[in-house]
Amino acid sequence: MIEPIVQTAQIAEGELLISVSGELDLHSVGLLQSALDDAIEKTGAAVVVDLGEVTLIDSIALGALARTSRRLRESAGALAVAASNPDIVRAFEITSLDRVIPLAMTVGDAFERLRQPAS
Repeated sequence: MIEPIVQTAQIAEGELLISVSGELDLHSVGLLQSALDDAIEKTGAAVVVDLGEVTLIDSIALGALARTSRRLRESAGALAVAASNPDIVRAFEITSLDRVIPLAMTVGDAFERLRQPAS
């Protein structure tokens, strides 16, 4: 198992980027969940999770992202995910999570999706 590395950076006022690398599964999702919880407390606005360096994601990690997305929406915030790995993108599509959480190929595109007014 490749232990994930989770880093958080403030991009702009109310915009946080959480970058993750490695494997996200039952044994490692705690690191991601802590970063997501902190993001909700700190910003409550726009949060992008960069999964560009993630090699594996399981249903537990997908569930953590779904819960965070719901919590942010309840406080007028939003979550988007940047992922270019076809296996990670497929996991979002199989679970229909891509219909709930905006999915983009790059971090820049993910922030753009969040900055667009809701239609």
